[in-house]
Amino acid sequence: MRCQILKSNKLLTAVIVDDEARNIALLSYCLEKYCPEVSLVASFTKKSKAISHLRNNKPDILFLDIVLDVGSGFDILEEIDSEDIRVVMCSAHDEFALKAIRYQVTDYLLKPLEIQDLIKTVKKIHNKIKKHKERQVYDSSHFSSFNGSLVPINQRIAISKKSSVDFVSIDEILCVETHKGTHKTEIVLKHHEKREHIVVGKSLLEMEKKLPENIFFRVSRTSIVNVTAIRTIHRNVQYTLTLTNGYRIQIPRTGYKLLISFIEKIYETTI
Repeated sequence: MRCQILKSNKLLTAVIVDDEARNIALLSYCLEKYCPEVSLVASFTKKSKAISHLRNNKPDILFLDIVLDVGSGFDILEEIDSEDIRVVMCSAHDEFALKAIRYQVTDYLLKPLEIQDLIKTVKKIHNKIKKHKERQVYDSSHFSSFNGSLVPINQRIAISKKSSVDFVSIDEILCVETHKGTHKTEIVLKHHEKREHIVVGKSLLEMEKKLPENIFFRVSRTSIVNVTAIRTIHRNVQYTLTLTNGYRIQIPRTGYKLLISFIEKIYETTI
């Protein structure tokens, strides 16, 4: 099965992109049997054909595999306008979950798919479209493209230093850490390179009160991190976060567990 395009008058339209035809067949069967409110209008095993279709057609739901014949599902999201598409990532690998969050996907389903997870995801999408006509299943006020009334993307905080007062956008802050041996803090911004930071004459607790709690999470006694800036969580002998600028933060096991719970709660997904 290279591609298949169908017709539909049902409430929700869906497209499946997966490089394995058997996976498409299985998901198609599950949708037909357990999610009657969804109609599959097209399916593709080739990335190029999927991109061509999605540039001209916007389904309500896009079930997207991550590892494709060439490249990845993220490549497709870079090539199309997914503004009004609820993207559901389907993968056998959980290490892509945080990257999926940064693309603001609706949900992340692990293979082999669990019927109840699929039903739950479709139901949430259905209800959100019906009630609010929102693009995402999650509450958009929780994200870095935030609902303006809660945390505008251009909201700034004043950072007072000895020689100046800097006004920094919330979305520019990657993390805040205790400055070793003092009651001051170090702030790492998006443009900062390795070991670069701003030293601020406020305690970590004082900074924590300034930062929106639905973006920033205290992962340890000495570190607060912007969860939308996490590129990778390394789960080896030690737990380490790699941020989008390459900055790394070691966190304790308890901090790791609390962070995962926080992400799952905020983004209504399972990691």
